[in-house]
Amino acid sequence: MSNQAKFTLAFNLVTTNEERIRMFELYREAFGARKLSESTPPGSDELHMMIELCGTEILLGPGDGKGEGLQNPIVCEVRFREKAEFDKAYETLKATGQSAVLEGPYPWADRLGLVTDQFGVGWALYYNR
Repeated sequence: MSNQAKFTLAFNLVTTNEERIRMFELYREAFGARKLSESTPPGSDELHMMIELCGTEILLGPGDGKGEGLQNPIVCEVRFREKAEFDKAYETLKATGQSAVLEGPYPWADRLGLVTDQFGVGWALYYNR
């Protein structure tokens, strides 16, 4: 697997697990989306579904769970394998951003940087070793 960062999206809409399942079915029928994974975080029953839609991976979820760094319902995500690249992106966006917070470790990321940039765009930056 490449060490290059990967761009994905998250639809953090306030939806139920059943609604997220219906979202996927709608996108599957309309666009040929395919399910890549489905899980619930430890201690939660909130369904997280990663799908591929027209070449872009999109996380459907978590519904009502928002980190303190983002209030955006649609979030751009970048998944890093190199810590230096993660740090650079986080610090650059944070420097002129509206809000920023570091979280983790989590089972799905060693570090998570949540940033709302100066234009109001939400970014979830993930670093995994």
